[in-house]
Amino acid sequence: MSPRLTLSPTDSIDLHMHTWASDGGWDPPALADYLAGRGFRVVAVADHDTMHSVPAMQREAAERGMILIPAVEVTTRWNGRQVHVLIYGVDLEAGRTASFRDLLALQREQLRSTAQRAADLVEHHGRYIPALAEMSRGLPLTPHHVFTAMIRAGHGQNLYQAHNIVRALGEPVIVDVPIEDTVAAAHEAGALAIVAHPGRDEGSGILTADLLDQLRRDAPVDGVEAHYRSYKDADVQRYRDWAAERGLLVSTGSDSHRPGFPVDPIAYEARWSAALLERLGIEVEPWDGPDWEPAATPEPAAATAG
Repeated sequence: MSPRLTLSPTDSIDLHMHTWASDGGWDPPALADYLAGRGFRVVAVADHDTMHSVPAMQREAAERGMILIPAVEVTTRWNGRQVHVLIYGVDLEAGRTASFRDLLALQREQLRSTAQRAADLVEHHGRYIPALAEMSRGLPLTPHHVFTAMIRAGHGQNLYQAHNIVRALGEPVIVDVPIEDTVAAAHEAGALAIVAHPGRDEGSGILTADLLDQLRRDAPVDGVEAHYRSYKDADVQRYRDWAAERGLLVSTGSDSHRPGFPVDPIAYEARWSAALLERLGIEVEPWDGPDWEPAATPEPAAATAG
């Protein structure tokens, strides 16, 4: 693939953000305005288990002179735990993506059926959720829609409380697909599979180097998200070293869901993910010095006047 764009090593990128299509609050025009106004060059929307917002975000980004990498964050299961996997570079219109389209369709149906069971249970026990249709905005129902409708109706103050209410009624709300199937389908589609936020504890502990090595034996992922909103420099170094020693890729992502939550998009430097960008057809100009060094991780982008 010939490069579509050449970046300066310090150009701003953010390869992990969410929109309202999954559990975020950004809509594509507002997110594109925010990013373009702060000089981002390459970005990725990676909604949970759906690529619904990708076409709109591609149009919005192109109109503002940015490149959008089509992406999705798939909720997978490995070794008794959930692992989120960022899939970059999927063209859903291409014939070779049939297996990946089928996998996303399976996940959407699992999410829909689980959400419907949860909604039925909640209302059966007298907790009515009239805003459910409004929360889904015409998309297939997901558990997140149920939880947000519950909060709107006063059944819990946050997602954690709403989830606990549903769990107590007998629906655990655990929805995922095997990581082996996900990575195989992504590779068949010509896409890259990157383990999202391995240093974030999802309830089963972080993914250490040993666990990541075990995971790769079952599912040959292409790399890790070594730069993440909550990481200390030592975390970044640990995951960058792990990837470098194995010849794997490094990604950078804020995981921004809506303005200010959990953070605004973060201006990571293109050189930090240069090898990943190159695999996606985007060149980064040569530079002197290391790819990354401690104390270089930026704060979330600050608002500008106007």
